[in-house]
Amino acid sequence: MSNLNRSFRRDHKILSVGAAAALVLGLTACGASASASEELTLYGSTITKDDALAERLPAEWKAGITVPVKVLRPSAFVDEKGETVGLQPDLVRALGAKWGIPVTVEPVGFDGHVPGVLAGKYAFTVSTGDHEQRRAVLDMVDYIKAGVAWLTTNDSDIQTKDDICGHNIGVIKGTDQEMRAEEKVKECDEMGVSGTTVNAFSNTLITVPLEAGRIDVAYDSVAFMLYVAENEADKFRMVGDTEMLAPIAFGVEKGEQEKVDLLKDTLQSLQDDGTYDMVIEEWKQQELALDGVYVNGEGMPEF
Repeated sequence: MSNLNRSFRRDHKILSVGAAAALVLGLTACGASASASEELTLYGSTITKDDALAERLPAEWKAGITVPVKVLRPSAFVDEKGETVGLQPDLVRALGAKWGIPVTVEPVGFDGHVPGVLAGKYAFTVSTGDHEQRRAVLDMVDYIKAGVAWLTTNDSDIQTKDDICGHNIGVIKGTDQEMRAEEKVKECDEMGVSGTTVNAFSNTLITVPLEAGRIDVAYDSVAFMLYVAENEADKFRMVGDTEMLAPIAFGVEKGEQEKVDLLKDTLQSLQDDGTYDMVIEEWKQQELALDGVYVNGEGMPEF
């Protein structure tokens, strides 16, 4: 990554997507914390405490914070040492380094994120899509784009999104992708192409049934698909353009303006000093980077 020490990366070894499946899916609520420090070494670069930002910490954050993450590579996953790593843990630990406080990252089901913040269990959400309905209870500091994408195997005859018709689509059960895939089936039927089906899976990485030939094409988070296409290019490739939907944000309880401002200014600091770009590049998410810091999507360019 530019002139940084690429061989260092972290003090852990990243597992392949296939090899990590059992670890990721077996994870429940174990967390990984960083000790209180005035600096953090990330990819060979040092992030130091910013006293001006640290002075603005709310009283309940000064001893350290816990934040929830959704387990989906490369956003957050467990490495071979049992540590929670990924783009989101890196970003929130960088925030903690700027504030000089320890951060505990807790993998937890998405349905526990917002209630956990409202109950005071978590400082802020990390994996929350900035949708209008969520702004009723949270203020959102946007930090990355999100969407969905299609993935198939290298030997597949699927070259474009139109070719998906007549094939078996794989999705994760209960996600927006499942509903959107059903809409694709209707679209294919209207085009006069029959035989398009949707197969929904639970407790698995969608690349597992794809590689096994149980499905012809997978439909999942664009962040995950970009990561797989980059790191397992010998097996998989993306189909068509990505479909951007909404930004992902740090979400704090509605009306906590001081926390919103602190998160916004600290994230801006991480953008200004290059840390944000380092994290984005490390996890192969350059296509999803934002060019600024936005609150509740205000002023954000269309994507």
